[in-house]
Amino acid sequence: SAIGVTTQRSNVIVWDKKTGKALAPLVSWQDLRGAQRAKELLAQGYLVMPQTAAAKLESVIDGIEQGRARMARGELAWGNVDSFVVARLTDGANVTDLSQVSASGYYSFDNPGWDQKLIAEQGMKPEMFPSIGETASLFAHTSKKTFGAKVPIGAIIADQQSATLAQDCLKPGEGKITYGTSGTLNVNTGGDIKLAAGAYPLVLCQKNGTVQYCLEGMVISAGAMFDWLASGLGLIGDPQETGDLAASVADAGGVFVVPALQGLGTPYGDPNKQALIGGFTRASTKAHVVRAALEGVAFRIREAFDEVYQEAGSPKPQSVRVDGGATRNDTFMQIQADILGRPIERHQIAEATALGAALCAGETIGLWGPEMAGRLRQCDKVFEVQWSEDERESRFEVWRKAASINV
Repeated sequence: SAIGVTTQRSNVIVWDKKTGKALAPLVSWQDLRGAQRAKELLAQGYLVMPQTAAAKLESVIDGIEQGRARMARGELAWGNVDSFVVARLTDGANVTDLSQVSASGYYSFDNPGWDQKLIAEQGMKPEMFPSIGETASLFAHTSKKTFGAKVPIGAIIADQQSATLAQDCLKPGEGKITYGTSGTLNVNTGGDIKLAAGAYPLVLCQKNGTVQYCLEGMVISAGAMFDWLASGLGLIGDPQETGDLAASVADAGGVFVVPALQGLGTPYGDPNKQALIGGFTRASTKAHVVRAALEGVAFRIREAFDEVYQEAGSPKPQSVRVDGGATRNDTFMQIQADILGRPIERHQIAEATALGAALCAGETIGLWGPEMAGRLRQCDKVFEVQWSEDERESRFEVWRKAASINV
């Protein structure tokens, strides 16, 4: 009936408008080549982070043969993965929504849309940027030539905002945590734009002319940390093994991990911070290291959780809604409940990002309204808190001191 598109945010793809062919490799949001440029733009008053596209688009254009000249002639288009996918599925439509724009570094908070001042500052051409539609609206139809049928594309939404809607966080103060490559907390702030240390105000969605915002805190290396234990260190064969291995020991045995493979996110905002593993003794085993990694991510989530709810001006929820691939790890979820001191409610559909996009697309064509998210939301398991408050606070302080993370 309709297609909803959701993707990771703030990647950079530049393509030829005529052929639809990408002209350079995709630059991921995790790529830190724009750290210095972000610092320069921040000093000029632009809210540009190292992870955002605005810190890297210039370098991609300059890396394409005659890139600036081709841009001036109107031959180039750029966008995140959502725009590129839609362009390929249609007859070249270059479109997006404000949830994606707000994560790009090019968002104008004064006049919701592209920041024309920053675009001019960088010498970019506005015609190269995607046009903006409401989150749940008709963006285009797929081409029979490329897709086999004319199907309406009824939604475009960024991944974390999509999961927030799927988790029925429709009122200010409601929030969720998604555990994917990163661990991301989004708290609905309604029509208010909130700022916090190392966190980022984003558009949650735009519907019926109304823009809703959220405040996002991110632990940059979450699921990525578990993947690295397998592919980087070779401690395990598959990230799925972390749960059983961590559960085989009562605690981390003094081992600690700071999950910062790509810098530290909320509340530090330090792209230069590096990951740490320490506290070894002769008795340390790989099970202790794996458990310490799970605890390290959970401790970092707590730091982001405390900061975002404080700056959002909302009371912390009695329980926490979670989704994402890493939530299938029961051991990790139990550790997270103990460290947050709140029950963890795991969404029955782990891929809530896909669910949110589907819900928005269904709204566009009139299949249902926004209330469908609440009707569909079910938890497959609730993880109750097992640690006492004294144990929780003691472990948290021991970890912070060992990791020297508060220095």
